[in-house]
Amino acid sequence: MSVYYSLCLIAACLTTALVLFSLPVFRFIDEDTTTARSNSLDGMRFFLASFVIFHHLDCTYTYIATGKWTPTSEWLIYMGKYGVALFFMTTAFLFWGKVRNSQTVDWVELYKKRFFRIVPLATFCSMIALIMLFSFTESKPLTIETISNSLAWFDGGLWNSKPAVTNFDKSWMALAGVTWTLRWEWIFYFTLPLFFIFNKWSIELTIVLFGFSVYFLPDITRDAYLWSYFFAGMLCRELKDKIQLTKIQANIMLVFTITLAFLAQPEIFRSPEKFFLIIIFFSIVSGADLFGLLTTTASKRLGAISYSLYLTQGLVLFPISLYFSQRNEFALDMKTMTIFIFSYILICILSAFTYHLIERPFMSGFKKNITIPTSRLVK
Repeated sequence: MSVYYSLCLIAACLTTALVLFSLPVFRFIDEDTTTARSNSLDGMRFFLASFVIFHHLDCTYTYIATGKWTPTSEWLIYMGKYGVALFFMTTAFLFWGKVRNSQTVDWVELYKKRFFRIVPLATFCSMIALIMLFSFTESKPLTIETISNSLAWFDGGLWNSKPAVTNFDKSWMALAGVTWTLRWEWIFYFTLPLFFIFNKWSIELTIVLFGFSVYFLPDITRDAYLWSYFFAGMLCRELKDKIQLTKIQANIMLVFTITLAFLAQPEIFRSPEKFFLIIIFFSIVSGADLFGLLTTTASKRLGAISYSLYLTQGLVLFPISLYFSQRNEFALDMKTMTIFIFSYILICILSAFTYHLIERPFMSGFKKNITIPTSRLVK
């Protein structure tokens, strides 16, 4: 996709979603919300999930046109990758914030809460994905291997195993390949007890971990950049207590850094982009709301359903990819843009219902039984 086409698509999708979800009909999303949450952070999650969707819309177009699930727009690649990076930073910011000042933590309860937050929706999406694969792609004889491969889809993201269950060799497309991030979320949760041991030296710990992940860890593992995002989120949690910004200052710093990052185009997964992301993220947790955009009613509603937005996108994009790949004509014109806008809005509406019917019941059903003793929690 060209930059101009991508910008038009993004603007149309975001504008339509924000207008639609400001309507009273979506008021049911507002239930059980709490004022203790960071509204800017929730609003940011909506845009991050949307950036990943736009990146995968680009991949969808390429698959329809060439049969290969690969991006063509470098700009949308940046948006998708940075969206995931900021999601990881958000996870680390929140959960390091939960344990950094605690004397004791009930780890069993914490992991129980994470289980019921992540697994129910992941299980639902895997079930629908398998149904689509068996229905829309060429099946193969039912064997023990097929059954075993099908069961592997219900791992709750712990291993991200999505083996083929039919003759279609890109089975992961049914979930747009997004579940790899769930595995890394679990990895971070399981390292929290180790970090907790050193919480008396929280600022020193986070500085050392981030510096190590940027300068030395790349020589040890190719996944160093993923660890750096988590450690950057932890570092931002420490800096939040030590550097105070007014909302105006935070907004100016956010807009300036986004503009500078757009012009400088820091290379993905290299050290410079991490510092841009830290400033962007720190601005938002310090109160930046893009002059009100992140705290509108629609942004907060869509932010609340961001996990569903992220996880259900493949359930819409996969059948669209299969349907149009069987047709010869699919150009980047107004017809295609209309299809993509409709697909994006359909993902948003589907996510509103999966949040209401799956996510929230499991979260609220166990919330009262799960507490983490701490003096200062980040909700």
